[in-house]
Amino acid sequence: MEGSFDGVVYCSRRMRRAIRLDDKPSSLLSFVLMTKRELFFQLMKGQGTPVVPFFPDISDWYKVRRLPLDRAHEIRTGSFMPDDAPFHRNSFGMPPEFADWTYLDFYRNSDWGLPVHIYDWCNFTYRACEEARRKEGDRIIHQFTTPLGTIQRIDGMAADGSLCPLKYFVSCDDDWKVLLYVLEHTEPIPDYERITQILDGIGKLGVADIVLWRSPFGKILTEYAGLETTVYQLVDKPSVISDLLKLQTQMDLDVVRLAAESPADIVILSDHADEQLINPVWYDKYCMPFCLRVSEILHGKGKIFSTHLDGNFKALFPLVARSGFDLLDGCTPAPMTNYEVEELESALSGGMKAYCGVPSIFFTQNADISEITAFAERIINALAGKVILNIGDILPADGDVQKAIELGRWVARINRRRLNVSNGTVDPQPTMQSSEQDLEKRKEKQWQ
Repeated sequence: MEGSFDGVVYCSRRMRRAIRLDDKPSSLLSFVLMTKRELFFQLMKGQGTPVVPFFPDISDWYKVRRLPLDRAHEIRTGSFMPDDAPFHRNSFGMPPEFADWTYLDFYRNSDWGLPVHIYDWCNFTYRACEEARRKEGDRIIHQFTTPLGTIQRIDGMAADGSLCPLKYFVSCDDDWKVLLYVLEHTEPIPDYERITQILDGIGKLGVADIVLWRSPFGKILTEYAGLETTVYQLVDKPSVISDLLKLQTQMDLDVVRLAAESPADIVILSDHADEQLINPVWYDKYCMPFCLRVSEILHGKGKIFSTHLDGNFKALFPLVARSGFDLLDGCTPAPMTNYEVEELESALSGGMKAYCGVPSIFFTQNADISEITAFAERIINALAGKVILNIGDILPADGDVQKAIELGRWVARINRRRLNVSNGTVDPQPTMQSSEQDLEKRKEKQWQ
């Protein structure tokens, strides 16, 4: 297929034949021959790249076409799916032309960069308490049984296989004590061999980060208690939140230190920070100090510090820019969130980079490919030299994979033009009007 070279080398076979290698500058050749993994790290190191990396995540789209909907949750978004996984033989609506493709085949054959999240790199053991998970109909139950009592979280499964919380671990005052007991008796155990196994499986196709989950305050707010219960506790019994934050922070920093010693190059804090859930005051007070400490630990070991931000976080831009991150993951502009892509650069201080994608609704609402590529060009122009292009933030289960493939081909054409193989010069300049002019025109239309 045009645009691929054994799934690992940046240029296609056709492009390689078109280039007289002995005529090109060595700097140009490095980009022509660069693998997706090398291209990613070239960008992150700030060494400059005339080409645009394209790293779409189609895992949610793929898994519902290989697994029954009530089992899709077993594979987390962005997980690595090796070629020898048995479910690649299943079909639950997989288009016939892709019937024999594995997950990795989409990346090899389409010449995309592969982004992977490694969730199961760190396991937890529990002393003097029992953890259990079970599925009952359309509900997933996570339970801890301790000498002080039992706490339980229940997630409901939607028609598309996605999960949402129906009950949090904390629903009464006694539950806070049980939760503290569980944390006091929890020990993290890293599995570095698992990280190495996945990195070896990815090879030159792309990159992987290891997941830290949410910050301590993020865990309380979205995993343990929910927004309403957390707000009341902050007002009525702030010492409970303070004690829990202290203990959770201590445990999470232990996990961060394990991540810093791991074979992974990238570590992601997945707070999914949204100003409607974690307002700027809370983020500044509860999240930012933790992020800065994590940044210090990870940077001390040469790691790339990433964070997942797929919601409305325009009000958090100034804080995010000062939180020690190297990479913003999951950025999805309006119309799905509250910021235009041209505004995102204000959240990128220093050498920060961002995964930023064409909003996924364009892939679910029969949008013409010209609309999709026009939006992609806006992203490229607005964040030149700072962006890894993708689909914001993933291709949904009901998305159109053909449009993703067409977008990838468009990116390949843009990159060939930027490399300008006809005369050996590099032309990284955008071809459309400036992003600042484009933004002003959209603002004027909104006021009309």
